[in-house]
Amino acid sequence: MSELAQGIDEVAIDAWVVALDVGGSGSRLVAEFGNSVNPERISLSGRAVKVNHHGSDAPAVVASLCQSFNAWAARMGHDGMSDGSTAPVASAAVGITGLTSLVEKPGDVHDILARELRTNRTAVAGDALTAHLGALAGRAGAVLSVGTGAVAFGYDGVSRWRRADGWGHLLGDLGAGVWVGGEALRAAGRYHDGASRGASKRLLEAAVAKFGLIESWPNQFYKNAERARQLASMAPEVIIAATEGDPTSIRILEEAGRHLADTLSSALGRGIPPLASTTGRLVQEESPLTVSLTKHLSEDRPEVSLVPSAGSPLDGALTLARRLREAPQSVAGFRPWLTVRVDGHHTLREAAEDVGAADTLTAELSATELPGDELQ
Repeated sequence: MSELAQGIDEVAIDAWVVALDVGGSGSRLVAEFGNSVNPERISLSGRAVKVNHHGSDAPAVVASLCQSFNAWAARMGHDGMSDGSTAPVASAAVGITGLTSLVEKPGDVHDILARELRTNRTAVAGDALTAHLGALAGRAGAVLSVGTGAVAFGYDGVSRWRRADGWGHLLGDLGAGVWVGGEALRAAGRYHDGASRGASKRLLEAAVAKFGLIESWPNQFYKNAERARQLASMAPEVIIAATEGDPTSIRILEEAGRHLADTLSSALGRGIPPLASTTGRLVQEESPLTVSLTKHLSEDRPEVSLVPSAGSPLDGALTLARRLREAPQSVAGFRPWLTVRVDGHHTLREAAEDVGAADTLTAELSATELPGDELQ
């Protein structure tokens, strides 16, 4: 056992458990100290991640939040470890938006957590996976995350994860904000062209107000690296139009709900208990989309219980961190969406040979991030 591992084992009870949620609209850190019944708890906030041609700067955001935590602990006079460092940390976990597609070296995040927090138990996950752990409070089952993209994760409660969709807007994300927005612009274009089926004057008016004349749309979208977010920005307009009675908008949302029900059902594969939840702004309030999703899921999988979300992705990261403190070897990784290190080594199912070319391709195409400001 390493000196650091031995030190952490000695302070496992009287030590901090740290969780972070890092995303496009901001970042947060929560830390707990003491027993799980009545722990001391603090919360800190940080900046949003930035994306450039190198990818996401999420590792820098993680480092900044950890340094803020250490500075807070020093000001408060918390006892340190034997080497003089402050705020002994038993374990740490972070959920990151766009982890599988925008973070160039996810392994660096483990190094940052270990270095800044002086802990040998770390977990790094995509925020759709921490959303699962938050929504079901760590229980087994499946959770659908719906924002710009859509992805569902199923978990058997022991070691097996299952994933459905999250393939990005060119290959999947069916029923997500990007899909709804794309269907809205197609309906707008059909009305502009004088088509009688699937056309919407209401959506054409909304799209022209947002993007300008329709003749400019191809140049705006086809040459825009951020076209998924731009398309998804039309989703709120579809919801508004549906509440006003626009039949095409209602149809789009109902079809989106059917697609999302299929995705959630797919994640509830063999060995996954029939418990499910949803998370994300598109499914927070009742609409034709949520009504359709519930209807089709109940018809296709009547044995499944669809329950309200019990918590946030930050709550899910905290669940991960707690489990790392209490039983680290029981936390199974699921590359590339969840990697776990204990004393410098990966835990169950995380050897390099377990990750093949197909998994690497999936990581590049995955769209796992939760909804951002464009869907507020």
